[in-house]
This record gives sequence, C-alpha cells and structure tokens, in this order.
Amino acid sequence: MHMSIHSFSRALGRFADGIDEGIHWMGRVCAWLTLVLVLLVAGDVLARYVWHVGSVAEQQLEWHLLAVVAMLSAPFTLQQDEHVRVDIFYQGFSERARRWINILVCFLIVIPSSVFIAYVSMRFVTMAYQMGEGSATPGGLPDRFLLKAFVPLGFALIALEGVALGIRAVIPRQRAIHGR
Repeated sequence: MHMSIHSFSRALGRFADGIDEGIHWMGRVCAWLTLVLVLLVAGDVLARYVWHVGSVAEQQLEWHLLAVVAMLSAPFTLQQDEHVRVDIFYQGFSERARRWINILVCFLIVIPSSVFIAYVSMRFVTMAYQMGEGSATPGGLPDRFLLKAFVPLGFALIALEGVALGIRAVIPRQRAIHGR
C-alpha cells in the first residue's frame, strides 16, 4: 500500500484535529468544574460563618477539585497558546524560526518531559491504591489514588497536545477547530 506525502499530511492533520477536539472538550469541562468549585467554596464559607458548621470532606473536596482543574486545564492552556513563553524574543523571530522553535520545544521538551512525569507519577498512584490511602483527618475523603491519578493523566494529555502542536509546526495549516 502506497500513501502519498499529501495524504499522509492530511491524516496527520486529522489526527491533530482529533487531539485538539478532545483537549478543547476537556477545557470546557474544566470551566464547568471551576464553577462547581466556586459554588462549593461559597457554600462552605456560608455554612461556616453563618451557621457555624463545616465539613472536612467538603473542604478536602474543594482542594481536590482545584487540583483536578489545574491538571486537566494545563493541556487546554497549551492548546490555546496561553502557556508561559518568552514572547518578547519569540515575537521578533521569523515565521520559519518560530516553527523550528515550536518543533524543537514540542519534540525535545514538552512531549518527553510530560511522558516522563506521567510515567514516574504512576508509581505514586499505584502505591496509594495498594495502601488504600485516604485522608488522615477524621471525616476526610477516602481513595486518594483517584486524586493522584490526575497527575499522570494531566501530563499524558499535555504530551498529546504537544504531539498535536508538533504536527502543526511540521505541517503548517489552518486549525480545523477551536484554535488560533
């Protein structure tokens, strides 16, 4: 079977579009989770200062949810080109130089480091699961491995978005969805 360069490029572009679509969906989920987090915090503050009652589980759920939002919104931030970069230099470079920087950063830094962190952090998820780790505080949340699982998941998604960005840098074309 012979595949032309053009059809291979189109297939890679569709693959990158699929990644982008999933990451964009994850960004929308994070937006709603942030609203839930705000409502939880407001409810917690109201309960504690008006009715003088509180819940350890609710407080822990707040910071657990914040961690989930942080890990799952990072790939969306990368997709939307809102990540930290030294734009003062980057903006002055030619389009060709920016493409090369994006290629190198994606394939030499973003993807390898994200895959490494995802891989290494799986050990902590597994250990938490095997130990049945939960909150040490009475009334706290159980199953801490669920929270810890968002670290490798978040970094795996960052690596995936790095693949999509790398493809777009190698094969430049207009993004089909949601991007710039």
